[in-house]
Amino acid sequence: MLENLIIKNVALIESAEIDFEKSLNVLTGETGAGKSILLDAIGLLLGDRADKTLIGKYADNCRVVGRFTVEDKTFAIYKKYCERYDLEYQDEILISRMLSTDGKSNIKINGETVTLSMLKELCANLVNTYGQNENNTVFDESSYLKILDAFAKTAEQTKFIEYEKKYSELKQIQKELDGFGGSDEERLREIDLILFQINEIESAEISASDYEDLLNTRHKMLNLGKIVNNTILAQNCLNDEISLNISRAKNAIEQASLYDESLADISNRLESLQIEFADIADTIKTYNQDCDFSEIEQQKIEDRYSLYTKLMRKYGASPDDILEELSKLKSRLANLQNADERITTLNLQKQNLTNALRDLAKKIHNHRVGKGNELCGLITDALKNLNMKNAVLAFEFETDFDKLYADGCDRAMLLFSANMGEEPKPLSKIASGGEISRFMLALKSVVADVDNMPTMIFDEIDTGISGATSEAVAKQMAIIGKNHQVIVVTHSAQITAMADTNFYIEKCENDGKTKTIVTKLNDEQKIIEVARFLSGAKSNDVAIQNAKILIDEQNEYKKHIK
Repeated sequence: MLENLIIKNVALIESAEIDFEKSLNVLTGETGAGKSILLDAIGLLLGDRADKTLIGKYADNCRVVGRFTVEDKTFAIYKKYCERYDLEYQDEILISRMLSTDGKSNIKINGETVTLSMLKELCANLVNTYGQNENNTVFDESSYLKILDAFAKTAEQTKFIEYEKKYSELKQIQKELDGFGGSDEERLREIDLILFQINEIESAEISASDYEDLLNTRHKMLNLGKIVNNTILAQNCLNDEISLNISRAKNAIEQASLYDESLADISNRLESLQIEFADIADTIKTYNQDCDFSEIEQQKIEDRYSLYTKLMRKYGASPDDILEELSKLKSRLANLQNADERITTLNLQKQNLTNALRDLAKKIHNHRVGKGNELCGLITDALKNLNMKNAVLAFEFETDFDKLYADGCDRAMLLFSANMGEEPKPLSKIASGGEISRFMLALKSVVADVDNMPTMIFDEIDTGISGATSEAVAKQMAIIGKNHQVIVVTHSAQITAMADTNFYIEKCENDGKTKTIVTKLNDEQKIIEVARFLSGAKSNDVAIQNAKILIDEQNEYKKHIK
């Protein structure tokens, strides 16, 4: 469960630390006080998309830290998670997420940096959230099968896993079959094209070193005039007079060294200079004599360069890329030339996989029908507790075993009737806002019991309901809170009174800044908050008395929850 939450610089929340209890935690406050900000902070912790607008006006980064206790129901999942990602296992889970104004984000689990996908994977087994935007799930008919499978897979996980594995294999086989290009005529045309391409590349005899030499030679050819002008200038500068002067200097130093041996080294250096000078002058002279390209040579260089340009335009950006493409073409040619045998093998594998998938799909379908009836029964029972005593739910399947989908051969519709005597119709077409909220609460409570979800968060689950229905929702919350940690944002007096722990969120102004503050309420403050909901204004004596009565009634109800 989420034991402790620390928030720093998230929107108007400059700093807050909240210790949640294990059972029913209720958050209340005036409209606009910042309840949604608190939920945004929790969402950031659980892996929601990072949005720089969450960073407080006077800060350059925001941070959310959550400490979760590892309960028996999540122990095995968490241990496997740590082993898979080579993370150190601990008795608690410490999650930290930081977001900066420069767009940088940092996520850590128990002090080790992880990716966003790793964070989402872990938190999917720690917390289940429900917000008003989730009502869209009910209006998305493609989600009904996902809702059912989330419930059904817990009993027959192996069938679903086996189907997904075989379906993936079938897709891979079909992809390979599609790669053969269709008819025999089409394959023959492709073989002819590939043979032409292979011959075009191989006959060019290209290589990276050859291309580099070609570029250097062509560069020299294109700049021959500039080269010759400068080398002739250099040749003229290195004349016989300079050579004679070096020789004279060497002879003079030799004579001087007869009287001072320290000059012998200079004499040797001058001798080396004389030899080097003569060699350089001779090399430049030879270069100038040989530095020329005939028209035939020039044309050969340009033709070779054009060939490389043409091949790189067709097959790759460099000689190495072209040779890599040649290797691929040869591999593709070998596959096409052996296509008949390979296609026969693949079609046999495809047929065997298809038959196996249909058999699995039939088993999955039968399992879904049974689990669908069971799920509808459980949700219907939960809806009765939520003041919908005549609710009827049923899954309607459209099944075609000749059509294989990634999740089987079923498409599903969820039919619903809220009133006695009414024919069940698609839930998305007839349910009201209040009915949708109660349906989602019933669904979440049932699924949470099945998958052992430790923590459940509800954002304004009381939308569209009031009176006796609000009381029914409060009781259902208390029932869920008996075995799960529940965190609820609400405007309902009944849910607020039912809470085991209450938090009040308010907005205040201080030193020219607007801040959101979270306060844990004591018993007396809880009475005042419930009275505020009952009176619709500042609490009066009558509202206070009614709040006390309501809280006592809710506490008495919780004593008898098993």
